[in-house]
Amino acid sequence: MITNYLRGSGILYNKEKPKEIKSNMTNADTQIEELKALIFEELKDCSHFHWPHVCGMQTTEPGKAKLLEMILHHIAEEGMSIGSAIAHVELELTHAN
Repeated sequence: MITNYLRGSGILYNKEKPKEIKSNMTNADTQIEELKALIFEELKDCSHFHWPHVCGMQTTEPGKAKLLEMILHHIAEEGMSIGSAIAHVELELTHAN
């Protein structure tokens, strides 16, 4: 549900929001914060054996921010689950090196 909402409204990337979207921003902001909390919960017990690049990115604040941005992109734009998005980011980082 949250993926469809984020994808349908473009709330993550829409700089100029119409009035009806602005009125729903509190709800959207709450949903995005809940999604971020779920992502961080999923990443909390990161296994360096399975996700060496993702776990490594979590060691710095800029790395965490970039990682969150990448995961949110895959969830909102590609409709992936949190686990699939993390796996996809790991794959992208593996192939980038």
